[in-house]
Amino acid sequence: MESITRRGLLRGAGAASLATIAGCSAAAARPRLIEATPPTTLPPRFGRQVTGAGQLGGARARQATDSDAENQHRSIIAFAAVPEIQVFEAPNGASEVTHVMDNPTATNGQLVFLVVEVADDWLQVLLPVRPNGSTGWVRLADVTLAQHFFRMQVDLADFRMRVFQNGAPIFDAVAGVASNNTPTPGGVYYLTELILPPTPTTAYGALAYGLSGFSEVFETFNGGPGQLGIHGTNDPETLGTAVSAGCIRLHNEDVLRLSTFLPLGVPVTINA
Repeated sequence: MESITRRGLLRGAGAASLATIAGCSAAAARPRLIEATPPTTLPPRFGRQVTGAGQLGGARARQATDSDAENQHRSIIAFAAVPEIQVFEAPNGASEVTHVMDNPTATNGQLVFLVVEVADDWLQVLLPVRPNGSTGWVRLADVTLAQHFFRMQVDLADFRMRVFQNGAPIFDAVAGVASNNTPTPGGVYYLTELILPPTPTTAYGALAYGLSGFSEVFETFNGGPGQLGIHGTNDPETLGTAVSAGCIRLHNEDVLRLSTFLPLGVPVTINA
């Protein structure tokens, strides 16, 4: 993702480890963080690219312009630029420090936040911690910024995952969702990491995106904190059913396709 000039971006801006992921097999081997977008030209054989998709390849973020400043579909992403990020209760250094977050993360990836609000030299961000939906304030000087115009929507009752760009639907796929006794909590999350499983034959499938949210049933899962995710599957016959322990499952071809154009920091709305 291409970084952009901070002040130009912030003008007019307002609310705008796989072994820890809850919906996967406890027997799966620990995956590794992917270091680059996997090369793939797979067409969306299962999910479908809908009218108006345009050119999905190319830059994952672009320079801010005056016309972008009021774009209601824009998301601003903050990437940690220091080894530790202090998260404050309020936008001033005298307020309580609520979290100290390591960069890189436990999966050796860069720490990423979705920006909610801007106040001078401070950013209010959505945090990848419990309870779901937690926010805090970080110093602008401690991060670099980028923008994109994507969002994702998961409708659990319909077993569908949709991607939008600039408000227009560009991708629509069938999904496997959580079983009734381990429901996926509804809410707004964001993509925190892209992880490559050891092999595509595990329950994680070909690739997995980590989410900023957590299971409300499992305090721990497979040795981790019960993190939610969107990932492939080694059992495609279960898609379109309530099958997982909390994660969203896709055809491997679909999650590979998403990895060719979706950056981290994409907002994900899960409608329970």
